[in-house]
Amino acid sequence: MKELLLHCRPQQTVLALLEDGRLEDLSVERAGEENIVGRVYKGIIRNVVPSLNGLFVDIGIGRNAFLRTKDIISGKEPHTEGAAVLVQVEKDSTESKGPLVTEKVSFAGTYAVALMGTGYIGISKKIRDEKKRDFLRRHAKAICPAGMGLVVRTAAEAAGEEDFKKDLASLARLMEVVEKRYALEKGPALLYRDGDLAVKSLRDYTGRGIDRLLVDDRDTFLRLSRMAEEESLCDPEKVVFYDEREPLFAHFHVEEQMHQLFDRVVSLPSGGSLYIDYTEALTVIDVNSGSFRGKGMPHDQLAFLINKAAAYEIARQIRLRGIGGMIMVDFIDMAKKEEKEELIRILQAAVRNDRAKTVVCGMTSLGLVEMTRKRTTQRLWQYYFDPCPLCHGTGHILSAAAAADRILEDLENRRARGPFRGDLEITANPDVAAALGKEPFKERLEKTVGKEAAVKENPAFTRETYTILSV
Repeated sequence: MKELLLHCRPQQTVLALLEDGRLEDLSVERAGEENIVGRVYKGIIRNVVPSLNGLFVDIGIGRNAFLRTKDIISGKEPHTEGAAVLVQVEKDSTESKGPLVTEKVSFAGTYAVALMGTGYIGISKKIRDEKKRDFLRRHAKAICPAGMGLVVRTAAEAAGEEDFKKDLASLARLMEVVEKRYALEKGPALLYRDGDLAVKSLRDYTGRGIDRLLVDDRDTFLRLSRMAEEESLCDPEKVVFYDEREPLFAHFHVEEQMHQLFDRVVSLPSGGSLYIDYTEALTVIDVNSGSFRGKGMPHDQLAFLINKAAAYEIARQIRLRGIGGMIMVDFIDMAKKEEKEELIRILQAAVRNDRAKTVVCGMTSLGLVEMTRKRTTQRLWQYYFDPCPLCHGTGHILSAAAAADRILEDLENRRARGPFRGDLEITANPDVAAALGKEPFKERLEKTVGKEAAVKENPAFTRETYTILSV
């Protein structure tokens, strides 16, 4: 059974997809921190940088976006600084980079995706009935105005003729509105923003075999019920208001499954485990056999068994955690070529239903599997955690011994410039102060200063913070 749970609060909305009670997809939207991916802007070109194969565009968010040369629509006049440009956000900004934008603007409807600046008409490859493909293509061409293309989605195969036409007409009107606003607005300006997470829950999920959508906020429930009926997005009876005493996520055990997504180690049903580590542009996943030991099972067979279980879980974890960019997976070594090829096929099948474009590139000579996943949102942990102010996200802090050694080196450098004129008072973190009071640091301190120095503790100091005063 597939269920969508929409948990609404004034500061945050969370959408969870459950299959037979197991969390399979997750989206988070914070008030005031909405995802800007998909928004359309009239931008102003600030810098053209041929060496970077792109240009920087001011879209009015306080941080310039980057437009790659390959994302510029061909056949247009060369871009110059100060010129206006119509762009859509493709990737959100990170800590060190601004957002990535494209001139290839598109709008997603229930049954099709509209494309600006092209006359291309495409039909989903998953629609195999040739009569249906011809029917959809004819209606798409009849409705599309000049300069608008379409990619018909898989959901259109089961759509009624009137519903399909209505959706295409709505997309055509939306594109016309954006074009008019682009002509009238002075850039930089926001021209279009996608619906909130509640709207996306109907538009993007209900066509994927969802049995019901449970909403725990009455106003949101009424709004979605009206949309489902007026826009024929789904059967209105599938939208259900949840008003039980126990909180929605607690009742369906979503909270405890979410908490597991912040762990570095993920246990596998086979007894193996995954270790997930992040960098700015790369995520590394290591598959470990852990405590699993097959009774009398050969190593190759054991490795393949664990790797298969890992492949399914990896696809689920990168989807739930919002992992994007480059992904490297270190599976357990396997000797047989056919098992390696089978593992790649399993992983490709496991990521096929991911809403974000995910590509399994293959296995390197070192046995590492390369993957890429389009980064459309922040990683899940970034919605709930800030980098540690002590370690700045590294996971490590200076040891007390290393911090004490730094203080002594500082004193030795000062001593080399001349003798200390008065008594010294050193204030440091309690752990560092304790280290300075023990050998060999105590003897070295007295030798450097030439006398006994007063060492005081300050719990507010980090291990890297200290003061040296002459009293």
